[in-house]
Amino acid sequence: MAINGIKRVCFGVDDVAEAVRFVTDFGLGAPEWNGRSALFRVPEGSVVEVHPSDAADLPPPYVDGNGPREVIWGVETQDDLDSIAADLRRDRKVSVDDRGALHTVDDCGIPIGFELYQRVPPVTEAEPENTLSDIRRWDRHRRWYDQARPKVLFHVVFGVADVDRGVAFYTQRLKFRVTDMNRGLGVFMRAEGRAEHHNLFLLKSPKPLFSHISFGVDNVDELMAGANTMQRQGWSAGVGLGRHRVSSLIFYYLRSPLGGQFEYSADGDYLTDAWQPRLWDTHYGHLHWVAQAAAGAQLHPGTSEILTNPPPPLAEAVRERSPGGERE
Repeated sequence: MAINGIKRVCFGVDDVAEAVRFVTDFGLGAPEWNGRSALFRVPEGSVVEVHPSDAADLPPPYVDGNGPREVIWGVETQDDLDSIAADLRRDRKVSVDDRGALHTVDDCGIPIGFELYQRVPPVTEAEPENTLSDIRRWDRHRRWYDQARPKVLFHVVFGVADVDRGVAFYTQRLKFRVTDMNRGLGVFMRAEGRAEHHNLFLLKSPKPLFSHISFGVDNVDELMAGANTMQRQGWSAGVGLGRHRVSSLIFYYLRSPLGGQFEYSADGDYLTDAWQPRLWDTHYGHLHWVAQAAAGAQLHPGTSEILTNPPPPLAEAVRERSPGGERE
């Protein structure tokens, strides 16, 4: 299990103070300052770094304006790190910094790196759920949350021109697993050493795009406590509250001054290598429900089907199915 998740995401922003205020309100705690840059530690050990966009040691931007300048993937052992370096040096430049982290660029042009990462999986007390026929919580209230305090960095989403090329790079060179595909839209992948539905989603886009970064919280109560806190602090929602069908994640997106959106995530699917990826009709897979649907809006019907192994190129899975399941 070489790659065990996202170790660091390094943002470059024009207004560091505004970005720090957002991340603090979001629930990542007080920043650690290093000169003009701020660092936020997530309890599992992952890190969000906020740098001024003109910082000399940042890679060139992948997207215009504010956004992540580099995604650093965590690696369990030095042997794994050396193996990744040797493989990638066959066809691209790989540099090593003073702390031993590798730096390079993936096949989509996204600056990435690799660093030793001794992740600490979160330990939390599950809240029993009461259903109409299965009562598990007697004579006590559910736990109350005053705000969200994310414990895990789940995933990042980038828009790229050639999704298939990116998928080939991450699966063939870095041992990521394809977990699902949205027809004509993009491909979900998880790192070899992680079990969440996805740690990376590559979205088909005519120009470079950063969509969002996702952080895990305990449950929908903590998620909504975070949403309420952010509303009170004046931050605006993106899509808002909903649940994806493709990964089962409950989500709440917030527009971020760091670029793209920050997402609270809860109650997603966890997978093993026995999982069989699905091909989802795009809108059907994207939303199970959403709280802020426009008046008269309907969620799209659709289908999903088990993918062949290996999965087909995204370009060969572009047509939607009709509600009856027949190809259009």
